[in-house]
Amino acid sequence: GIPALGIAPETATRLARRAEGWPRVTMIVETDEAPAETETLVYEYPGSTDEWVVLSAHVDGHDLAESAMDNGSGLASVLAVTRTVAPDVAQWRRGLRVMFFSVEEWALTGSAQYVQALSDAARAKIALNVNLDSVAGSPNLAALSSGYAGVEPFLLRVAADNGQSLRAVRPLMTNSDHANFAAGGIPAIRLVAGFDDPAAHLRVVLTPADTRDKVAQSELRQATLLTAALVAAACNADPAEAARWRVK
Repeated sequence: GIPALGIAPETATRLARRAEGWPRVTMIVETDEAPAETETLVYEYPGSTDEWVVLSAHVDGHDLAESAMDNGSGLASVLAVTRTVAPDVAQWRRGLRVMFFSVEEWALTGSAQYVQALSDAARAKIALNVNLDSVAGSPNLAALSSGYAGVEPFLLRVAADNGQSLRAVRPLMTNSDHANFAAGGIPAIRLVAGFDDPAAHLRVVLTPADTRDKVAQSELRQATLLTAALVAAACNADPAEAARWRVK
């Protein structure tokens, strides 16, 4: 309930401390609030057991530009992966639950409500959440492993087996929907491009500069191929390996 706003880097520069001290400014935030509804979209492709891998992305974005990187790139990749693997999932050990969350940009609300509504038994049936958020804008991909150290060897092995470079970042970061799965006891990762790279195009997400010209087709293809490999491997991993993913 605390009003908040974002500022551009140029504004931050003008607010920087100078020899004479800090500048003083007054900021006024005006908002309009009204009741609203949205939906979480769920598509299930059952496997040969009652276990699941969740592949997710958020559909909402701030109306500043096109939200091309955040999160048009993640949505495009999830759709392409789903189209590719859907015919094969019935023969896999685990099913694939494809989820499109809304109001991620507003406190991760969609995924929070979903995870909170899951029983302990239902949470135990989810082996892994692979969440795609801003997967283009840089050729460098990272997997935020949310404190689940046990999943990192799996991620790095699958990437290497598919000729891709992947960085694993362990601390839990509550910057996308994977965080709610992780907090709910479900191993969860966020695949993201340009992590901790101030030169990456990702520096302009949530600004009017988040437009489709920042999304290289090569980067989108790279993220999609890696995601497809991760999903297929996760859905077919043996129970002992999947159990290790829950180790922190």
